[in-house]
Amino acid sequence: MEEKRWDCGKIAVVLCVFLLGLNLWQGTRLIALEQRIFEVQRHITNDIQDLGSSLLNQVREEEKLVQNWNYTSSVNMEKRCLNLAVSFILKEWKEDTGAELLWAGDGGTVGEGSAPLTGDGKGTFTGVLEIPLDRGRLEFTLALITRDGEDERRENLDGVYDTGELLPVQCGFQGEQVEYLKGVFTVYECEADLYGRAETEGHVFRLRRNDEIVMEQVAEPGDRSNRYFCGKLSSEAQPGDQMALTFFCRDENGLGYEFMLRNWIAVEERDVARGSSEWEDWLKLTWD
Repeated sequence: MEEKRWDCGKIAVVLCVFLLGLNLWQGTRLIALEQRIFEVQRHITNDIQDLGSSLLNQVREEEKLVQNWNYTSSVNMEKRCLNLAVSFILKEWKEDTGAELLWAGDGGTVGEGSAPLTGDGKGTFTGVLEIPLDRGRLEFTLALITRDGEDERRENLDGVYDTGELLPVQCGFQGEQVEYLKGVFTVYECEADLYGRAETEGHVFRLRRNDEIVMEQVAEPGDRSNRYFCGKLSSEAQPGDQMALTFFCRDENGLGYEFMLRNWIAVEERDVARGSSEWEDWLKLTWD
């Protein structure tokens, strides 16, 4: 009788262990199932959001008035501005449709202007927008205004434009060695690369201290036709002085360009730090 009770006890234990294992297995399956359901729901939500974004973008594209547009840029030496010659093809127009192109610099805080556009009666409108260059480098946005009688529509054109990138000459830079020893700041082994659509002359490297030119050196031709090499430029400097290396040249029309290559701060003996970011877009144009 006691042996049968012992057997029953063992059977009960085995059953308990089995049921416990079964519960654990079912719990694991439930967790996995819940995870799969969550993943499916997430994918469905993402698909719905992507579909919504796609439909929204499609609606926005259909609502746009401009079908296509392009531009070319040139420097107006007389007015000291950048001429932006534009051409627009509209999706919809009327015989009396009028159009105007607007520009605004840095959100409208640095300047703004406009130019009327002339239509050809077939949906194409052209004109020339003048962007001032007397402020150095300028970022600006564009917007098209159309008028049909009393109805007016405005369409902001995508992108932020930069007069520096629209000029016929641009400059790149690579490599430099800098040292600050015994109160003397020195930069050497520098190269500048010119590119664009204009011929240039009068290539010079300049070292500036607190924005004043303290030394110049005629650039030497590099290993490429558009590359120029700088030997060594030095100047006395005090801790805290802003030091900058620039490159100057003139294009075939006589316009002078001075590009910022690198800038530093003389911290203390043997210690030089990168200059502030406010100099990164620095560009000086010389008209005479």
